Amino acid sequence: MRKPRHRDQPLSVLDLQLEVNDADPDRPVVRVLVNGNEPFEDVVPGWRGFDPDAVLGETSPLLPVDGGRRVAVSRCSCTFGGCGVVAPLVVPSRDGRRVSWVDPRDWTDVFDEPLGTPADDDEGLPWPIPDLHFDRAQYVAEIRRASRDRSWETPRRRTARRLRERLEAASAHLLPPDLRLDSVGPGWREPGFVLTFARTDGGGDYRYELLVLTSAHDDPERASEDMAHQLLAVDPADRVQAFGRPL
Repeated sequence: MRKPRHRDQPLSVLDLQLEVNDADPDRPVVRVLVNGNEPFEDVVPGWRGFDPDAVLGETSPLLPVDGGRRVAVSRCSCTFGGCGVVAPLVVPSRDGRRVSWVDPRDWTDVFDEPLGTPADDDEGLPWPIPDLHFDRAQYVAEIRRASRDRSWETPRRRTARRLRERLEAASAHLLPPDLRLDSVGPGWREPGFVLTFARTDGGGDYRYELLVLTSAHDDPERASEDMAHQLLAVDPADRVQAFGRPL
């Protein structure tokens, strides 16, 4: 892992903005600005950020960790990270005063989310993008500020969040040991809410099961409670038949 060179490097200011598409308000993205500008626009024009639930929060992948880690901060304009990303190493300085984004690289079929699992850190294609260095206090404060802002959360997104929270609380009754809840979100083309489950075959490979739940309620609390009850009332062996959809 390449270490950043901090000496005499000017510090930049991080700004995380929430970008909502009026045509699809259920799927906002986090727009990364550095010193008030889009730092990657000249190299990858039109590329977009990730969903706020993926990139923000108490365990935001943008937060610095000892040793650093590679994080995708921008993705192909199709909004599927597997098509291409800008993924720098996010590295804290030894003195704890700075955070740097260095060695930005591109991968395909690796970063569906901000944290991927590249087999070799040097396999990605380097981007001609300069390294960026931030004051750690300002950097972390901006991530915390953006994480507290839930103004983007539509009623359907809140319903999905509350449904996931309810299902996770009941996970001991919901899932067999080889199955985990991967995602919950508003349907793309169909009404209702899409739940994706990942099933391991024991060898590290996954296959996915997709369920679609609907509710007659509009209120997020009542709708999420209703759908959780529907799912939990069905035997796990029968849930795909009752709610399943082909991937």
